[in-house]
Amino acid sequence: MDAISYKQKEYLYSYFRSKPPELNLHLHKYYEFLYFISGDATYIVEDNLYKIHPGDILLTRPGELHTIFFQSEKPYERIFMQIHPDFITEFDLFDKINSSPIGENNRIPSDIVQSFGLYDYFKNVEHYILNRVPESDAMIKSYFLQFLVAVNHALDNTVLPIKPTNNNRIDDIIDYLTDNISADITLDFLAEKFFINKYYMCHTFKKQTGITIKEFMNTRKITKAKQMLSEGADIMGLCYECGFNDYSTFYKAFKKLTGKSPKDFLTGD
Repeated sequence: MDAISYKQKEYLYSYFRSKPPELNLHLHKYYEFLYFISGDATYIVEDNLYKIHPGDILLTRPGELHTIFFQSEKPYERIFMQIHPDFITEFDLFDKINSSPIGENNRIPSDIVQSFGLYDYFKNVEHYILNRVPESDAMIKSYFLQFLVAVNHALDNTVLPIKPTNNNRIDDIIDYLTDNISADITLDFLAEKFFINKYYMCHTFKKQTGITIKEFMNTRKITKAKQMLSEGADIMGLCYECGFNDYSTFYKAFKKLTGKSPKDFLTGD
C-alpha cells in the first residue's frame, strides 16, 4: 500500500511512498510530526537545516516555515501526524514543544525516537485506521494523547540543528547571514567577503541547501519579523529592523512566505 490517509477535525494521519515531490516553503495551523522512513533529504525549518536519516522525527509548530529538499531520486517514504492546537485542551501538552525558539530543535534523532518508542504510536494509530472496530476512534485519540506525552519526554534529549553542507564556506555564509539579518547584503559583497566566485557560490548554496541565498535571507528576515510581531512590535517600523529597505518589499516577502499579510498574521485571521 503506497498511501494511507485518515482525517478528523483535531488530527490527521498520513502515510505515503512516492518519488520525491517538489515542495515549497509553507506553514500551517497544526503541529506536524513527520516520521522519516526513506529518502535522501534535508529538512528546512525557518533558517535552520537538518540532515535527516531514517527513523528521525521532524517536528514543526504552527506558523513555522518549513519544507523538505531532496538530493536524489531515491524514493521518499514517510508518515506524518498533524495535531490541532485545540486537541486535549485540558492538558498542557504543547508547552515543552513550544518552549524552543522558532525554527530550533525540530529534529528528534532516530536513537531518541527508538528509546522513547515514538514510532510505535504511529503504527498503533495506523492499525486502528486499517482495522476498524467500534472503538477505533477512541483508541486513535488515545494514542495521539500518549504520543504527545512521549514527545514531551523525548524533547529533553533532542540535539541542535546539523548543517548538512559539508562545505565550510557555505556553512560560514549561512552563519554570517544568520548573524547579520538587518544588514543590506548583496551577492557581490558575500563573494568578496568569502573569497569565492559569485556564480559558483550561488550554484553551490542552492545545490547544498535546496534554496537560493535570497530565499534563505528572506526566510531569516521573515522569521525575525514574526518574532517581533508576536512581541508587539510596530508593523510599519519592524520591516527596517528586519533588513528590508521599504514596507512594500517587506509586505510582499512576508505574504509570499507565510500566505498572510503581517496584519492578518498578527490577528490570526
